Amino acid sequence: MNKFTNDVLKTIDKFGMIPEGTTVVAAVSGGYDSLCMLYVLSELRALRKFSLCVAHLNHLLREDADGDEVFVTELCKKLEIASYTKKADISALAAAKNISVEAAGRAARYEFFDEIMDKIPNSVTATAHNANDSAESFMMHLLRGGGCSSLTGIKAKRGRIIRPLIERTRQEIEQYCKDKGITPRVDYTNFDDSYTRNDIRHNVMPPIISRGGVEAIARTAGILAEEDEFLSDYAANLAKQYITENGGDIVIDAKVVSSLPTAIGRRLIRYALGERGRDISLFHTESVLSLARNNYGGKYTVLPGGITARLEKGKLIIKISCV
Repeated sequence: MNKFTNDVLKTIDKFGMIPEGTTVVAAVSGGYDSLCMLYVLSELRALRKFSLCVAHLNHLLREDADGDEVFVTELCKKLEIASYTKKADISALAAAKNISVEAAGRAARYEFFDEIMDKIPNSVTATAHNANDSAESFMMHLLRGGGCSSLTGIKAKRGRIIRPLIERTRQEIEQYCKDKGITPRVDYTNFDDSYTRNDIRHNVMPPIISRGGVEAIARTAGILAEEDEFLSDYAANLAKQYITENGGDIVIDAKVVSSLPTAIGRRLIRYALGERGRDISLFHTESVLSLARNNYGGKYTVLPGGITARLEKGKLIIKISCV
C-alpha cells in the first residue's frame, strides 16, 4: 500500500466512513478524481471487508457523454465490479425547474445514488470530492455573500454520502493516477468558465493555492463547521416548536420569526426549506425575513426551484411546488 492509499484509509477511519460489511457505491464519472477513488477503494475492499459497485449518471450534456458511460462500464468489467448506469436529460430538467444546469445535475446525481442505495442494504455512496473542491466551494459561497453554513466546505460524511478523498489535494490525486498509469476521460465542460465553479477554479484559486490557501481554508472551514453545528441545532429545536405543515405548505408564526436574532431567523427559514433550500441565496432568505418582519400582508416573494413565500394573517406560508 502506497502513502496516498494509506492517507485515504486514514481519512476513511477518521470519519468512520465504511464499517465492515458495508457496500460502497462509488460515483464514477471517468475523470481523474473518481478514477483515483475507484482504484483506491478497489485496493482497500478486501482489507476492510466491504463490497464495491459503481454508479455512473450520463448527463447527456456533451457529445461524448455516451463514450464516458461506455468507458466506465468497460472499466468495471475489467475490475470485476458491478456497475449501475442511467441517462438523465439535465438540460431539460434545469429548464423545467428553473434552476442552473449545475444544480439540476447535482440533484439528479444524488437522486440516482439514493435509488441504488435503497435497493442495497447497508450501503453508502462515495463521491470523489477533494480538498480543492472544498476550498472552491468555500470561495464560491464567500464571493456570493453566503453565511456561516455555506462556508463550512464540503463535509467528509453526510448521511449516506462519504467522501474518501476530501483530505487529498487535486495535485496528489493527479500524481496518483500518473503513477498508476490511469488515463481519465476528459470532460471539456470543465474548461468552460461560464460555469461558476470553473470560473472560481481557473481564475480565483491559482494564487490562493500557490500560497498554501487550500490548507488554510480547510482549517477555517473546520472552525466554522463547529459553530454552524451549534447554531443549526439551536434552530432545529426552535423549528420543532414553531414550524407546522398545512396541506403541504410550511407555516411559521411571523411574530416568532420577527422576534429572533437575524442569524437564527435565517436558519429557521432554511430549516423549513430543507434540502430544497440548498440553492437559496442570502438575498432570497432576507426577502423572506422581510415579509415577516415588515408585515407585508398579502405580498409574496418567489424563490428558485418553484418555491414561494407569502404572509397571511400573521403566518409566514412557504409553498414548495412539486416540479
